[in-house]
Order: sequence, then structure tokens, then C-alpha cells
Amino acid sequence: MSDSNITNLTTDVEIEGTIKFEKTMNIDGKFEGQMIANNGELIVGKTGSVKADVKVKNATIEGRLDGNIEAAEKIELKQNAQLIGDLYAKVLVIEEGVVFVGQCNVNPEGIKKEKQNTEKQNIKVIKNI
Repeated sequence: MSDSNITNLTTDVEIEGTIKFEKTMNIDGKFEGQMIANNGELIVGKTGSVKADVKVKNATIEGRLDGNIEAAEKIELKQNAQLIGDLYAKVLVIEEGVVFVGQCNVNPEGIKKEKQNTEKQNIKVIKNI
């Protein structure tokens, strides 16, 4: 993917509000509010901090996300990532060292909002020392 398809919020940037995007958003700074990208990809870098409800196609979290995240496809929680909130996705990848506190709904058939036969799990993964 070329850099022209990526929007970067660098470490010196702090934004509050609503962000809507269609391609790739890389956050190394701070964002608070709401994030919507039905066809986009979110990357929260190691120095990134997001306090928001997020709706995207794909997400890769290396930093911290406080809020609920819904991905139409895949969410990756990289080593040392912190997710405090509920997660909904078709595919979930969690590396060792992740902190995840919230409810998890992963369904390869897609996200189902109705409550019939939907199991939610409380998961907490803490880095082994």
C-alpha cells in the first residue's frame, strides 16, 4: 500500500471529535471521540492512544484503545496492546502480552447484533512476567 493511501496522526497530534475515513488511518498520537470507517483500516501504533467507539473494516492495535471496537473483518491485538472495551469481529488475532478487558464476540459468519444464541465471553489476558 502506498503512503498516499495512509493518513497519519503523529505523536505530537491530539484530536477530539468524529473522524470518518475510507482508506487507512495510522494513529501514533491521541484521539478522543468517535471513529467510523466502514471500508477503512485503523492502525493504532505503539505510542497511539484512542478513547472512542470505533467501527472499521480491519484494525491493528499496538497501543491503547479505550472503547468498543467493531470490525467487519479482522482485529489484530499486537504484543503490549491494551484494549479496554468490547470487541466484535469476524476474525481475532491476539499476541502474547496483550491486555484485553471486555466482552468479545468473534463470529466467522459475521457480526450478529441480535441476541439469539450469541455467547459473549469475558476475557482478560495479562502479560506473564
